[in-house]
Amino acid sequence: TKMTKRLSGSFSTPPGSPRTSTMRSPQSRSQRKSQTPSSLNSPPLSPSSDRFIPRRSIDMSVAHYLANENLDDGDDSSSSPRAPHSELERALRAALLNDSPMRHPLGHYTGNSQSGASPRPTGPRVLNFSNVEENVDSQGSASLGLGCPTSPTRNAGVCSPKTRRQIPAAPTRILDAPDLVDDYYLNLISWSSTNILAVALGPSVYTWNAESNTVQLLCQLGNGDIVTSVSWMSSSAGGGSASSPSSCTPAALLAVGCNSSRIELWDAHAQKLVRTLGGHSARVASLSWNPTSRNVLSSGGRDSMVINHDVRAAEGSVATLRGHRQEVCGLKWCSDGNTLASGGNENFLCIWDVAMSGSSSPRSSSSSTGDIAPRLTLTDHKAAVKALAWAPFQRSLLASGGGTADRTIKFWNLNSGQLVNSIDTGSQVCALLWSPRHRELLSSHGFSQNQLILWKYPTMAKVKEFNGHTARVLHLDSSPDGSSVVSAAADETLRFWNIFGAPSKPKSSLSMGLGGSEGRLFGGGGSMNMMTIR
Repeated sequence: TKMTKRLSGSFSTPPGSPRTSTMRSPQSRSQRKSQTPSSLNSPPLSPSSDRFIPRRSIDMSVAHYLANENLDDGDDSSSSPRAPHSELERALRAALLNDSPMRHPLGHYTGNSQSGASPRPTGPRVLNFSNVEENVDSQGSASLGLGCPTSPTRNAGVCSPKTRRQIPAAPTRILDAPDLVDDYYLNLISWSSTNILAVALGPSVYTWNAESNTVQLLCQLGNGDIVTSVSWMSSSAGGGSASSPSSCTPAALLAVGCNSSRIELWDAHAQKLVRTLGGHSARVASLSWNPTSRNVLSSGGRDSMVINHDVRAAEGSVATLRGHRQEVCGLKWCSDGNTLASGGNENFLCIWDVAMSGSSSPRSSSSSTGDIAPRLTLTDHKAAVKALAWAPFQRSLLASGGGTADRTIKFWNLNSGQLVNSIDTGSQVCALLWSPRHRELLSSHGFSQNQLILWKYPTMAKVKEFNGHTARVLHLDSSPDGSSVVSAAADETLRFWNIFGAPSKPKSSLSMGLGGSEGRLFGGGGSMNMMTIR
C-alpha cells in the first residue's frame, strides 16, 4: 500500500544490509522454537533506526522455559499450560517459578495495592537479595535481624537469626533522694560488692540493700558538717588490726569523707564508727580503695593533696602525693592496684605509680619534705577533671571527662602518656563507667540534656541515650555483677537502668543486681516503685 511504501522509504538502511520489511512471513514450528524470548519481546522498529537491540534484563533460562512450555507436540494452538509429566518438571517449576498461579511470566513484581503491602517478587528467586528489616519493640529497643532465607525444605532452628542486645530506654526503678548536694566536685554514691548502695544526703549516709529493698541510716554528722565523699572497701582487701576490729569484714567497711577534712571508717554491719583518719586541711572530695593492696585508702582534698592511708597503721597516713594546684575531685585506682589516676580543678590529670610510695621512689624537686611527684601530668583538658574510668579490657587505657568548659571525653595510653582519642560530647561530663562485658562506655552529663549516653569503643558511636533526669547527672555506679547502673542527679533522684545487660552465667544472690535472685524490680501493682531514702 502507499502507507507501507512511505514508511519503508523513510528508513535509513546502510549499504549492503538487507532492507527490513514491515510484514512478517509465516514461520514454522522449528523457527519459533529457535527464537529467543528476547526477540519475542523486543520493541518495534522506530523510523530513526533499523538496528535490533535485544533486552538482556531478564533471566534467559526462565524465559526459554516459559516460551516453550505451551508448545505441545500435538497442538500448536494450545493456550493453557500443560501439566508437568515428571518429577523433574515439577522440581524445575517449583524452583524457578515458586509454583504460584499468580506469577508473572518474567518474574516481575506484583503487589496488592489495596492492602498497602510492598511488592513481592513472585517469579524466580535466583540470586535475589532479601530485605533486612529493623524491628523495634514497644519500649524503644532496637534489634536487627540477620536471619537466613527460609525454604520449605529447611529445618526450623538450623539457622537462627542474630539479634542486637535490647536496651530499655526507661529506668527500672526510681528512688527519691532528698538533700543530695548539687556539687560537681563531690562523690556521693558507692555500690558495694555485697549489693549495698551507700548514698550521702547532706550530713547523713544511708544504705540501701538491693536484695531486701530496705533502707537504713548509717551515720549522721553533727556541728553543721556534711558528707562530701563515700567509698566501700574493695572485697579483695583485708580488714582487722589493733585499730580496726577483726570482726569488721572488708565488704562492710565504708569510708566517709567530710567537709571538716576528716575521714571516718564505718562498719556497716555493726553500724558503728571504727576509726577516724586525718591528714587533710580542707574537705575530702574523693576517695578510692586500692583493689589489691590490703587496707590502702587514697583520698583527695580541696587542699590539692592526695594522701595514701593504711587503715591498720596507728598514724594512718603513709604517703602524700603532690602534683595538683587545686581541689582533687577525681580519684581512681587501676584494677591491678599499681597505678592511681587523679583529676583536679586546675584541669590536671595526674598519674601515680604505687612503687613511688617506697623509699626508692622519685621525689619532687620543689619539696624537701619527701612528697611524691606524679609520673605523668597531662594538661590537655580545659576544665576540671572529675570523671575517670579505667578500661577493664586494657590496663593502660584510661578515660577521662572534663567539665563545662571542656565537654570532652579523652582516652589515654598511660604506657606512653599519649592521647589516643578525644570526642566532644557537647555538655559537661560528670561521670564515666565502662561496661564489664562489652567494649562500651557510659557517660553522664549536665546542661542542657542531663542525659546518659552509651558509647561504642573505639568508634565512639552513640549506641543509645537515656533521658529522665531533670538536672545534671552527677554520679554513676554499677551493681556487683554489672547488670544494673545507678545514676544520681541534682534533681534529688536515683534512677536504676538495665544498660549493660545480664551476665552470661548466673551469679550468687549477693551479686544479682536489683531484687536478688527473685529479680524483683517493680512494685506489686506493676507501676514504677518510688521510695524515699530518709
